[in-house]
Amino acid sequence: MTSYPEKIPKTSRPFEKFYFSFENSRSAKSELEKQVENLDDRIDKIIEHFTVQDIPIIKSLLMLDPSREELKKLAKGLDRIADLIDAKNNLAPKLSVLQMAERDPNWFASTFGDFTSDIDSDLAELFDKDIFDEDM
Repeated sequence: MTSYPEKIPKTSRPFEKFYFSFENSRSAKSELEKQVENLDDRIDKIIEHFTVQDIPIIKSLLMLDPSREELKKLAKGLDRIADLIDAKNNLAPKLSVLQMAERDPNWFASTFGDFTSDIDSDLAELFDKDIFDEDM
């Protein structure tokens, strides 16, 4: 059984003095430095992996020193925007085609129009008339 209780008794007073060991602090410092280095390595790998057009955007964001809550909020916002951007990217080319047709309808019609049925009906109408009639 240990001599230390699991919980500090409510009747205990705050520390007024304590003994500090430089040897213990050096070993604690060494362990903390290793943990910070491991976290830095993991963060760097994430920064290098998640880029936008080969630009490590996360690195720039971290320079602002955001809080955990701000980063979580940003992640949720980016997730919501991703779906909206995808939908917009599907609609934008369609709108562009209609805007082009509106700006230059003659070019649009001559480039993409299928006039075969019009030509066929015009020819049929032409030949249905009696232009080759012997009376003429």
